[in-house]
This record gives sequence, C-alpha cells and structure tokens, in this order.
Amino acid sequence: MGGPRNINEVNSYLKNIFLDRDIMQLPMQNTLGKFIANRRTSKVQAEYNLIGGGSPIEKWTRLQGKQLIDKLDVMSPETAPHNYYVGFRYNEPKTKTALQNILDDGVDRVVAFSQYFQYSCSTSGSNFNDLYKQQNELDPTSSIKWSFIDRWGTHPLLIKFFADSIQKSLLKVDPDQRDKTPILFSAHSLPLYVVLKGDTYVNEVGATVGCVMAELRNRGVINPYRLVWQSEVGPLKWLGPSTEKVIEKMGTSNLTKNLVVVPIAFSSDHIETLFELGIEYRELAKKSGIDNFILTDSPNDDPTFIDCITDVAFKHLQSPNNSNYQLTSRCHNCVSEQCKITKNWIQTALSK
Repeated sequence: MGGPRNINEVNSYLKNIFLDRDIMQLPMQNTLGKFIANRRTSKVQAEYNLIGGGSPIEKWTRLQGKQLIDKLDVMSPETAPHNYYVGFRYNEPKTKTALQNILDDGVDRVVAFSQYFQYSCSTSGSNFNDLYKQQNELDPTSSIKWSFIDRWGTHPLLIKFFADSIQKSLLKVDPDQRDKTPILFSAHSLPLYVVLKGDTYVNEVGATVGCVMAELRNRGVINPYRLVWQSEVGPLKWLGPSTEKVIEKMGTSNLTKNLVVVPIAFSSDHIETLFELGIEYRELAKKSGIDNFILTDSPNDDPTFIDCITDVAFKHLQSPNNSNYQLTSRCHNCVSEQCKITKNWIQTALSK
C-alpha cells in the first residue's frame, strides 16, 4: 500500500484507502470514506511525527529491491541484467508511475512481485486490480510479458528469519521465565465480511505462524503462542481478537510480566510496527502490568530476508507458472466484476 512520505501526504493517503472498495465497503463510501479520512488526518499526522515525520517503507523497499537484483544478477545470469521498480497503491511512486517507467525503459518481461507474504483480496488482490487497470491504459497492446508472485508466506528462509528473530528476543527475558513467556503473532486485521466471503488471508497467516512454531519446536522452543489482529479502523466489524485487547487482558489478568510480539505479516517497518506496536501497544502493556514488552525486528534488509526474496524470485524465473496455482482462483462468494476481469487478464498473461 505504501505510506505517506511526509505529514502533508497523510490526508490523500487515507482518502485513497477509505475510498477503495477493494479494501473496505462502506455505505455512501464517497461521503463516509472522505469523512473518516478527514477526521483521522490530524491524529495520524501526530503518529507519523513520532516516528520521524513519514513512513520509511519506500526506503526499505528500495534497499530490498537493490539487494535483490544484485544477488539475482549473479544467480541468474541468463535473465540478467535485472532491475526493480517500486509500485505503491496509495502514494507515489504509484503503480502507474512504476509501469510508465518500465515502458519508458523498454522492458518487455516483468514479474509483479507482491511484498505481502500472505495473499488477500484486500491487499495483493487490490494491487493486481490496479495493475490491470494501469497496464490496460498505458500498454493496451500488451507489449509486456507478465508473470506474478502473489504469496510466499511459508518459504523456509522467511520462516528462518522469524524463528531467529523470536529466539533473539527471548534472550531478553530472565531465564527462569523464558520458556513461559507468551509469543503474540500480530497481523493486520481484515473486515469480517472479507473473511466470510472466502478470502484466504487468515489461513495463510496461520500457515506462516504454524511453520514458525514448528521450526522453533525443532530448536527446543515450546513457548505458548497466539495469533492476534491489529489496526482495525472505521465502523465495520473486523477480524479478532484484537492485539490491543489481548495485550491489555494479559497484563491486567496478571498472566505474564514478559511478552514477545511478532509482526508476522509485514516485510518492513512502517507505522503499524513503529508506532502502533512499538509505541502505543508498548505503553498499553506497561500500563496493564507487563514490565518487559519485546517487539521482534521487522525483516527490512536482514540478510536472511534478502536471501529469501532472492530465492523466491530466482525460482519463479526458472518456472514462473508454478508460482501461480492459486492466483486465478476467486473467493467462493466473490461478486466483484473487477476481480473477475483481473483474474481473466492474469490467466491470459500466463498463457502467453
């Protein structure tokens, strides 16, 4: 989705989110979406000021992209030289900007690589919808050959990154309490109606968590754990239990004085990790009686993570269609005409 680079971009960023029916469907959306965005702007601007005045997501994405292509040039010389383009959903550089740059550079082979580990119609699906619209406008004759990496939440190197990060975090707990310390895996929530229509996101996040805990058990780590959901906004019902309420209850019920929290669905630091988890929920934990609140590192430019995305891209280039066995499937109760159009375009692109 991207993130506002400075506080002046916050309002337009929020409006783009709340007006997008791929993200959430509100009554009288054009009116209510703008109202919610305007009402939240000053609050969100204050939050961004606490983490440096803007989102670092573009910085991390470009670092990841540069290190990815440097490694890929060595691993796959037959497809080199490689380049990367950043396409965000709600702020520049947007998908349209990235696609125009691709066309200006004369590129005719592109991998659309979603940086969401786990697929959801509200995230990767929304981005692919936008990609279809922009390429249909800018490249109506389909000069580019496309393939797609849409989900990769159980890749062994991604699992290794999270397991390593959790083990490192547990070292910050007194040895007498270490094995008893709960691990909370926190992922961005979804409106409940999205889950009920058959979206695969919940299952895929759960699969990531399950693989991480299996890896930890192989290393002798047997801590209790839970999957919780953060960042719900607006008047809709959202998937729960909420990270906020679980942290508060753990503290006020005197269940633990130590807590490890793992952002399990984010590829880099941004407002959900730096402010929501790192500041807001840390303060809540302390107020509720949790003395030792430990937030694991985000992937960012960690070498294991860079090796992961490089391996994902390398294997995809060797056999692109093997990566897309789920991508053309629709949710069982999907009624989105745009989703149907986009899936048909993807199917056609893969058959070329």
